[in-house]
Amino acid sequence: MGVDGRLLFNLGHLTNHYSVVWSSVFQYTRTRRKASGDITMTNLFTNDVKPAFCVIAPTAYLEMCALQSKAHLVLAHIVDKTPAYANFYLKVSQLDRGDRIIMDNGAFELGESYAPDKLIELGKKCGAHAIVLPDYPWKPSLVTIEAAQQWIPMVREAGFQTMFVPQSETGDMEDWIDGYMWAADNPDIDIIGMSILGIPTALSHIPAAYARVVMTELLIDRGVFAEKYHHYLSLNAGPALEIPPLLKSHAINSCDSSNPVWMAILGHEYSKNTDSYLAVKKIKKEVDFDYPLTKDQATLDRIITNLAMTIELFNE
Repeated sequence: MGVDGRLLFNLGHLTNHYSVVWSSVFQYTRTRRKASGDITMTNLFTNDVKPAFCVIAPTAYLEMCALQSKAHLVLAHIVDKTPAYANFYLKVSQLDRGDRIIMDNGAFELGESYAPDKLIELGKKCGAHAIVLPDYPWKPSLVTIEAAQQWIPMVREAGFQTMFVPQSETGDMEDWIDGYMWAADNPDIDIIGMSILGIPTALSHIPAAYARVVMTELLIDRGVFAEKYHHYLSLNAGPALEIPPLLKSHAINSCDSSNPVWMAILGHEYSKNTDSYLAVKKIKKEVDFDYPLTKDQATLDRIITNLAMTIELFNE
């Protein structure tokens, strides 16, 4: 059965009936958990898990789109302000599917990370398994390292696994690698985040849409690519540009992006006749997480197409 049959469903039908299905699934899971007792949390972020795509979507589209995958990247600033968003992922965390949830720290969207005690509060609110430690783009790697050293004990004692995102000043590739190596050698770091901001900053002479592939290959060539879970934060182009080479290098464990869903909502359908699947340059219009659920079938069809083509990359 093809990817459309296995992973995607008719969204028009889903709009009418999904709330009933979701309620039934959650009730079944809650009953099982009550009968079997508390389930001990295991390490969900090992480097041998099957690579997966994390769907970023407006809150009204989560029930239709996010469960296409068992890997999720949750945005702290939306958890903070939108109860429906937080409650959705809290329910996902209680499903017996093996879902793994990383909560970002808000630095990309807000300009700086939430304070770690606030991150812990928000992580509990959305059922996260791992939290992205505070990071500082455009600053020397040591600034992010020292923040991590300070806050790792607090985050781990609260029951969360940790994700470290290396950073550096513009053009300082070796300093970025120093930060990466610190995380690679630190047993208290479970996940290494490969940033669409930090890596193009370090490799300022490389086009942003391909900088992470270049950095990944450089680390592999030096023999220092860590045997840890690697999450690639967002996309700087359509999914077909970065994801395939990262999969072929066995470097990527997960990647998140709003591109498939948000581009579909904005009227752009993926095509295999383009290098990245997206026929236009990445649009800078920020995702409106309060965007209402559409009844327009053409838009729903574009979402189906874009998600199917993206998820298929991970199954080839």
